[in-house]
Amino acid sequence: MAPPSFWNLSSQFQYLNLSHNLINGEIPNSPVILSASVIDLSSNHFKGPLPCISSNVYALDLSNNSFSRSISHFFCFRVNEPKYIGHLNLETNLLSGIIPDCLMNWNNLEVLNLGNNNFSGSIPASMGSLTYLHSLHLYNNTFSGKLPSSLKNCRELVIIDVAENRFAGNLPSWIGHRYTGLMILSLRSNYFHGHIPKELCALTSLQILDLSHNKLSGSIPRCVKNFSTMATNNISNDHMNSYGSRYGETFPLESALLMIKGEIVEYTTILHLVKSIDFSRTVYQERSLKK
Repeated sequence: MAPPSFWNLSSQFQYLNLSHNLINGEIPNSPVILSASVIDLSSNHFKGPLPCISSNVYALDLSNNSFSRSISHFFCFRVNEPKYIGHLNLETNLLSGIIPDCLMNWNNLEVLNLGNNNFSGSIPASMGSLTYLHSLHLYNNTFSGKLPSSLKNCRELVIIDVAENRFAGNLPSWIGHRYTGLMILSLRSNYFHGHIPKELCALTSLQILDLSHNKLSGSIPRCVKNFSTMATNNISNDHMNSYGSRYGETFPLESALLMIKGEIVEYTTILHLVKSIDFSRTVYQERSLKK
């Protein structure tokens, strides 16, 4: 357990890395405000509510811990103060509740990973304020409702992973028009219904498309032959790099969970080499999903 006085020293560091240890306890929220430029506390045993962070934090990785409770205080802390954070990873914790509708001042975010928690509710409209967002991971929660039209504003998206939730409605045709650089689209294990819109065929940069385990019906559009990137070996991984290299150390930025022969497989360092398309259990759904 780190003593409270240790966290007060965070402003003296540019890069704070305590990852992959067995450190436990809570990070005090008052008067401590974490303020190193890059903070990596991943893969420990931290618990309790998320700590408040300074507006000057550039990257924060709290994944693989036991942080719990709502995240409203975290996202709405000093709500009128612009945040400069570009990379936020809260994956694999015990966080719950909704995403609060106060993301307007987080518009420098490029990577947002809330996967594998206990979040619920719908995606707030203010998610559309994240116009620099490249990567959105919301997988394995209990989010519901439709994908909001405000996401149209996030035109820089390269990765969308909302698998294993309770999203419903038709697959939005605007995905094909707005995300010209999209490389990964995972909508697996939700309640999407209707047909597969032919507009998805405009996503010519796709490497991974997973629509499996939904309630889709009808025929697969013939224009899937437009997914030419899946048939080539000349793949760029510019958007799947690591962050932190400018501080003398790197750690993986992107990963994807794929259904391969009925098993979930995680890809990280070779993700840019993976190509996959999965329509299984979408046309003529064979069984209802239980969550």
